[in-house]
Amino acid sequence: MEERMIKIMKLKKKFWLVLLMTLPIMLLALAACSQGNTTPEGSQSDLNVQIRETPEPTEPSPAELLSVHFIDVGEGDAILVVQGNYAMLVDGGSTEMGATVFTYVSAYLRSHGIERLEYIVATHPFADHIGGLPDVLRRMNVRNVLLPMIYHDTPAYNDFLIAVEDSGANVAVPFVGHTFALGDAIITILSPNPTDEWENRANYSIVMRIEFGATSFMLPGDAMREVEANLLDSTAHLSSDVLKVSRHGASSATTSGFLDAVNPSIAVISAGTDNSFLSQDVLRRLANAGVHVFRTDLNGNIVITSDGTTLGVVVER
Repeated sequence: MEERMIKIMKLKKKFWLVLLMTLPIMLLALAACSQGNTTPEGSQSDLNVQIRETPEPTEPSPAELLSVHFIDVGEGDAILVVQGNYAMLVDGGSTEMGATVFTYVSAYLRSHGIERLEYIVATHPFADHIGGLPDVLRRMNVRNVLLPMIYHDTPAYNDFLIAVEDSGANVAVPFVGHTFALGDAIITILSPNPTDEWENRANYSIVMRIEFGATSFMLPGDAMREVEANLLDSTAHLSSDVLKVSRHGASSATTSGFLDAVNPSIAVISAGTDNSFLSQDVLRRLANAGVHVFRTDLNGNIVITSDGTTLGVVVER
């Protein structure tokens, strides 16, 4: 126990050193890790959304496709993004879901001949997002880990940091304006800003927009209405075809103004059975905007594929 505490203290120091000293170097390295060409931002395309059900969402993902997997981890987030031979895991659910996430991710990547995760992104330090990541880090080859800019002294987050250290992966803390490639997909960081000061750690979430051809995905972590307001006041390109609904559908996010700016065709809510967060106001907002809504508590694993123009949706149930 004493040895573990010493290790945690060393990792805390290392976390701040990464944040303050190595960020510019590491982000340059990360930008070079994946192959791909930046695509100029365009207006949201007309989409032919294809929805069909299958017992197991194991759609083939050829090199020309982007696939985004919203893994059913109950009350939490775990999103696998694959483009060509490159893969990124955004969050990993709770500690109890670690084995589930590892099994899903490793089986999918193995079936497509992908040998490692280019990136793991821990959007923020809450247990329902990072608790399952140590299982993945300890059992898979991971090249880079992107950390949130805020530390959280909890058993789940400390265990995650130890797993990151033991994995030998490159580590960086991304901020607004940074971009990197995942194959031919371009990922832009929209938040946080290095000068941000929030009371709720959820607002330090790494907010990402993924662009692939004329299609796009907004992944806001658990960012709340205060961050949404900042994004609306910024010059960020927010329009996206798919919105991962923040905070599992809670009323503290997905404001009308933000929803109007994103203007999605599809929304995905990652939620557990009898979700205590899910707001009827948010559901009504999405319905009134004509958005196709998919929920992991109702649909199980959800896979959205893009060929750069058209989106296809495959649900487990």
